[in-house]
Amino acid sequence: MVEFKSPKKKLFIFELANNHNGNFDNAIKLIKSIENLKNFNNLEYAVKLQYRDLPSFLYKKKVKNKHVDRFNSTKLSKNIFEKICKRIKKKFKLVITPFDEKSVKLAINHKVDILKIASCSNTDWPLIEKIASTKKPVICSTGGLDLDGIDNIYSFFTHKKIPLTLLHCVSIYPTKNSKSFNLNFIRKMKNRYPDALIGYSGHEEEDNYLPVITSSSLGAEVFERHYSIFDNRNQYSIDQKHIKKLLENLSENISMLGNYIKNISSQELESLNILRRGVFVKKNISKNNIKNNFYYAFPKIKKTQLEPGFTNKDIVYGKQKFKKDEPLIGEIKETKQNQIRKYVHRYKSMFTESNVTVSNEKRIELSHHYGLENLEKTGAMLITVINSNEYCKKLIAIFPGQNHPTHRHFKKVETFHLLSGDLTVVINSKVTVMKPGDKLNVYRNEWHSFSSKEGAIFEEISTEALSYDSEYKEKKINKLDTTQRKTLVPVW
Repeated sequence: MVEFKSPKKKLFIFELANNHNGNFDNAIKLIKSIENLKNFNNLEYAVKLQYRDLPSFLYKKKVKNKHVDRFNSTKLSKNIFEKICKRIKKKFKLVITPFDEKSVKLAINHKVDILKIASCSNTDWPLIEKIASTKKPVICSTGGLDLDGIDNIYSFFTHKKIPLTLLHCVSIYPTKNSKSFNLNFIRKMKNRYPDALIGYSGHEEEDNYLPVITSSSLGAEVFERHYSIFDNRNQYSIDQKHIKKLLENLSENISMLGNYIKNISSQELESLNILRRGVFVKKNISKNNIKNNFYYAFPKIKKTQLEPGFTNKDIVYGKQKFKKDEPLIGEIKETKQNQIRKYVHRYKSMFTESNVTVSNEKRIELSHHYGLENLEKTGAMLITVINSNEYCKKLIAIFPGQNHPTHRHFKKVETFHLLSGDLTVVINSKVTVMKPGDKLNVYRNEWHSFSSKEGAIFEEISTEALSYDSEYKEKKINKLDTTQRKTLVPVW
């Protein structure tokens, strides 16, 4: 993926195109106006230019085409472009769209940060190959390109290990019909092209902020809009007044989106606490006779007061005796059954979230080497899909921050194939960090352990798995009976 200064920031590209009108002073005015815009802590700015070597780019004979006239009337010399690039790079990233091979070389000479492939060039393979030869990060607009075409671009650049950003784009100038945007395709791109950044390049009218904001909500991380401060701007360029509003809304949207962690603040808990019903006792009673001698009423009057649904849990009551209509005070203790249910639900949701389908015929076990209460730190879920005298396949899931202790097998040979997340495997002190799609062999008698920072699901494909075939480096674990460090899960 494209390396930005901060991974927390999204990239916003100001496309100047021909909006300088072939005038150096106009170009500087445009850059200055961008410099005067407010900086947001979750956005980084880049300025983009378009390069065409007109003598070689244009057909030698005169042809009636509005774009030819526009290119000729707004041309700038190489020296002027170099000065403009130097000014841009004082404060912003420099992005250049070359439309021919000679312009690629000029962009490199002008110290471009990122090369852009325009939608009209995304099938121009001589140009694409020239761009790839520079090894510079690449942004490619996908206007007019079908799935096969995007697959081809993605495969080409990822095989070459060139950082790639793909922009969803509709090449209608301006784009007015709301049905033309098809922004949900951004979700498909994020799933289909995991090793590329996904973004949005817009050609809507300047007062239409919704496509950029919606694309951000769908996961876009790079945004591009044509920009001009001059009265003769085209219908798909946005001026300074509207760009200010767009950037404010975009920054606010990114802040609202947050991250993928469920955060619950004390303020939220407090507001809910005063809206919930509490449990009260029906009559003067001791803690040993609570059963059925309680009722529910609004509001709760104590923070430590029990709530409806407490009856199937283990309770440590706050006092020996309670008076009639007194709030029932107590602390809920998690039972082993509730612990198992919680972990199974969490592992099952990991499989669902990772789109890993589990066979109906399976054997599920929780492996907890230091007790069920420590499973979140040490252990795993093991799902045996098949185990015959010839081969075995298991699906193994581990939580974020969880590890599986060092052990070895005397007869089993296994291959780990990572399906989702990240996995760090240590084999005889050699550390291997795996990413989805990677595989790793573990041979007989090799001491190995594994862990994950963000959580992982992987396949273990092996010879027959035998119950007596594992030895742990920590002798304490070896002394445990299998039933002490494993819990079979009958219901998925």
